[in-house]
Amino acid sequence: MKKRYQNTPTEAIQEFQQFAQREDRPIQIVFPIQQVVALLQEGLGELMRQVGLGFAGAVMEDEVEQRVGARSQRNPERQNSRWGSENGYCVVDGQRVPIPRPRVRSKLGLEVRLGSYELFQRGSLMEDCVWLKIL
Repeated sequence: MKKRYQNTPTEAIQEFQQFAQREDRPIQIVFPIQQVVALLQEGLGELMRQVGLGFAGAVMEDEVEQRVGARSQRNPERQNSRWGSENGYCVVDGQRVPIPRPRVRSKLGLEVRLGSYELFQRGSLMEDCVWLKIL
């Protein structure tokens, strides 16, 4: 069943960019040194991939908090609500890498796209140029 969305991918990205311009707060992720060492033994590429996925998750959670509000806090003016998560993907080095995607729904019951998730699904400009040349 295809989901009905409240906003288009372009609108979601624009809303996310506007939020990023209004708010100038840092996003931090924490990786225990033991996990860093374990990932480095697999190679620097694997460490960078895991750090990138952790960062993507933190950015999406930050956007959800911006749209919905703090978790477990009552807010009668809330327009959207958390709706669990589902399997999604982001593009890393031209490959689709699985990542959990948080879901948000409006009061009307329509799915709300996350601009950050839409951006993480895009490939790089270099990859796009390579595909165009191949085709």
